[in-house]
Amino acid sequence: MNNSFEYYKVFYYVARYLNISKAAKVLSTGQPNVTRTIKKLESSLGCELFVRTNSGVILTKQGETLFQHIKEAFRQIDIGESKIEEETNIAKRKISIGLSVAAPYKLVNRFIIPAIGAYEQDYPQTHLQIVSKPTPELIADVAKGILDMAILTTSDYQPIVASKERIIMNFKDVIIAGNKFRDDFKEPVSMEYILRFPIIGFSRDTETFALYDHINASKGLDYHVDIEVPNYDQALAFVMNNIGLGCVPEELVSSAIRGKDVFEIKTVDPLPERRLSIVKNEAFGNASAAILEDYIIKYFVPQGDGAGPDKD
Repeated sequence: MNNSFEYYKVFYYVARYLNISKAAKVLSTGQPNVTRTIKKLESSLGCELFVRTNSGVILTKQGETLFQHIKEAFRQIDIGESKIEEETNIAKRKISIGLSVAAPYKLVNRFIIPAIGAYEQDYPQTHLQIVSKPTPELIADVAKGILDMAILTTSDYQPIVASKERIIMNFKDVIIAGNKFRDDFKEPVSMEYILRFPIIGFSRDTETFALYDHINASKGLDYHVDIEVPNYDQALAFVMNNIGLGCVPEELVSSAIRGKDVFEIKTVDPLPERRLSIVKNEAFGNASAAILEDYIIKYFVPQGDGAGPDKD
């Protein structure tokens, strides 16, 4: 490392808050000292890292590249401190976790709950609080610091405000129907045609509804749900009983499709890719939550689903 760690520490907090005065306050120093340090670091690296604005500063391209690496280093420092704290039983910690009502239950049961169990076994002093809400509510609670993290489904149509998204895996939905409807869907069909049938899905306050409402609105269509259900298991049960059509993650219905309990409806336009993600607000850092996050990611990686890149 060619520069002092203190230089990078100052850079990290300025980049985190995009405000020199806030960074100076956190670092317990004056703004001139922060500005001087940034100038020295820029001179050493031979490039500008920030551009001043009326409201603070913004990162240059080079500054953004550096920040992506520096913030991971600081995350690892937080994890290391938390591990030492836990191992020496200095204090009991609490982690509040939100699970989206739309999170696929099979994936939660197969990966997330075992990961939480493994963490709890290694760190029994930690108190875990788990709540279940729609994705938009969880995002808001994380942004406010009410929750340390949330595990939820999201897409490019769902903004993650004031939070950091770490993608666990990508998945795609399929539209399914019971055998009663086979003659109605022999060829790929449009969303307009699908909406002529009863739709089984989630309520209006969920990310899933917002996603398909957006897709259909872009085509001039009015998306509706005729039968609201609280989770995918119940959606599949209603579909299998020929009550309507449902849109379900492919992983959850592959066995039902193979068993010919339901069938996939082919669409003219492909459905968008979605994500199962961990969302946190780094401004309300909880190092124990960072350790748990790594446990969850490790449970997904060996299965071949892959832990995706961070998405800020």
